[in-house]
Amino acid sequence: MIKRNFKRLTLLVLAIFVVSSGFSCKGISCTNREELKPVTLEVWGVWDSSSQFFPLIKSYTATHPTIRVTYKQFRYDEYERKLLEAWADDRGPDVFALPATWLKKYQKRLEPVPAAMKIPIQEVQGSIKQEVVTVLKDVAGLRPRDINRLFVPVVYDDVILDNQVYGLPYYLDTLVTFYNSDLLTQNGISQPITDFHDLIEQTPKITRATEDSRIYQAAVAMGGTDNIPRFFDILGSILQQYEVEVKGPSFDPLASGDSKNKTKEVFGFYTDFARPGRVSYSWNQDLDNAFELFAQGKLAYFFGYSYHYDELRDRGLQFNWDLTNFPQIRGANSTKYYADYWVYGVAKKSLNKDAAWNFVQTTATDINIAREYLSQNKKPTALRALIDEQLLDENIEIFASQVLTADNWYSGYDIDAAERYTAEIIDGLVYGDMTLDSAINLFVDRINQTYRQPNE
Repeated sequence: MIKRNFKRLTLLVLAIFVVSSGFSCKGISCTNREELKPVTLEVWGVWDSSSQFFPLIKSYTATHPTIRVTYKQFRYDEYERKLLEAWADDRGPDVFALPATWLKKYQKRLEPVPAAMKIPIQEVQGSIKQEVVTVLKDVAGLRPRDINRLFVPVVYDDVILDNQVYGLPYYLDTLVTFYNSDLLTQNGISQPITDFHDLIEQTPKITRATEDSRIYQAAVAMGGTDNIPRFFDILGSILQQYEVEVKGPSFDPLASGDSKNKTKEVFGFYTDFARPGRVSYSWNQDLDNAFELFAQGKLAYFFGYSYHYDELRDRGLQFNWDLTNFPQIRGANSTKYYADYWVYGVAKKSLNKDAAWNFVQTTATDINIAREYLSQNKKPTALRALIDEQLLDENIEIFASQVLTADNWYSGYDIDAAERYTAEIIDGLVYGDMTLDSAINLFVDRINQTYRQPNE
């Protein structure tokens, strides 16, 4: 009887051993196996094509084999509508791109970075017999002070809301000056502008117009709205330099007489470029789009971004051209440039928030991943650690030289409305009978409307 029971016990132990040896959790508690199941993250964006975004996916999934990432590109003019439609149907992406200036507008749709994320990671284990295993690890989420340490200052100002991180950028663009070297030379100008005083001096030397003020060769695209790409950014950059800016809950440059005078000076300076009879007259509403006019060789100075550089280079222009830093106020103690960039955030309704945020955090902060993405796509970095490298690249050095002191002038809830209101006011000044005083009062009132938090 004892021998028979011993034999049964031995067989039971062997059976348990056989079953359990084929069910190894590879260093993970078996209760966590659910978290190792494959997941698919859907990412939506606008400016990156699938091939441009692919380096990020490839690098991340190489060490995260249980996480699959798909990317879908949309046109800018349809993107916001597609997001709203998807959210209305309780669907949509896990990760989506949005301009940094939209973060406050869509904060309620976004999930901030968690304090920690449980993430399956592939690693090599064993000292003698090595094997690749998947382990579940706790990964710390970025804190506000980490953003300040890793990224240029404007990123901290934009992505931190209520002391939490709501998005991360893969690059950071800034407004620069493109110039036609041949036009400058033909008009006896040896150097491109460095400040706005230079611009005022050079404008009458370059601009050519008929007796009835029809311009056929322009010095600079300023003073207008519709036919000047990113006119709001140009105006915003000048407002920043005059220290007419807002980073709080309201916009009130009229709080002091000095601020009101600065605002009037900026609007007067900008619109004078579109006023016949002014020494700086160089633009009107009858001219072609400024980018096209520059590409045709009929515009000396054009203010634009790195994507404009790519487009101009691809066109094979028939004249000599180059780029330099955006002009500053002469005698200013510091430089200020205008930032334009998108961030990637995680949808509040995502079913895979940890994986989604880990994908964004890893791909946005890993130096090697970022370097490959930026190098392939010729984008300026938002990471402090890569600035010095980019300063050695002639294709990107001007943009890289501006990122540390770049900023966003606008910090309200609806930048599209703010731009629309500003265009109406500029057109009223240039083509209507609006006075500077009434224009500035209306500007403050309209911009303040966009600083009111929406109900949704």
